[in-house]
Amino acid sequence: MKIDWSTLALQTVNLLVLLWLLQRYLFRPVAKIIAERQNAARALIADAQAAKLAAGQELDAVMAERAQLAARRAEALAQIEHDAHEQRDALLAAAHEDADRLRAQAAADLQRDRAALADEASARAVRLAVDIARKLLARMPDSTRVEPFIDGLADGVIRLSSAARRELLADAPLQLTVPRALTAGEQHACEAALAAAFGHAVEWHTRIDATLVAGLELGGRHGIVRNSWRDQLQQIHNGLLNDDGRV
Repeated sequence: MKIDWSTLALQTVNLLVLLWLLQRYLFRPVAKIIAERQNAARALIADAQAAKLAAGQELDAVMAERAQLAARRAEALAQIEHDAHEQRDALLAAAHEDADRLRAQAAADLQRDRAALADEASARAVRLAVDIARKLLARMPDSTRVEPFIDGLADGVIRLSSAARRELLADAPLQLTVPRALTAGEQHACEAALAAAFGHAVEWHTRIDATLVAGLELGGRHGIVRNSWRDQLQQIHNGLLNDDGRV
């Protein structure tokens, strides 16, 4: 086999020219395009990563805000529940106080009404007892309605202090209240007993009062000495009423 060096040289030159042409007009532009596309892809990837990072940060912020809102909501609900419990307890306490006050007031009213009824019943019983006693005493003989009380009236005058007797004498003539008209003997007995009690004769006049029932009462502007059934019945009446309203 014979090698044609001229032809080989020409083919070599053609190969070199072809390689140069490919290098200049194909490989470099293609490499440039590939590099540009690689750079664009890297930029897109970087942008995507940045967007992903920003989205993650935004998501974290949203989640944090949602957590804060949830915490605030839970706190608000807890406060509302606490306030509701306090208001409920306050309302229940107020209701219990009102109920206790109403029960106490009702009990006091009932007790007062019962006491008033008992007092009224006692008063009626006392009045009835006094009226019965008065009616029984009114049936006493006339002879026993004055004379047995003369010495008691004189003793009442004697028991007065000296100043009280002087004030009573200053009102002379005194008034002797009697249940009926005095007989001559009763008149004389009253004069003698009062003169002995005062130490000298005393000027007085009589006044008839049938409500006295029996007994005598001597008085003036500054005082009165009583010894009568009316006074005794009144004392019994007052004593029974003052004894807690019970007979």
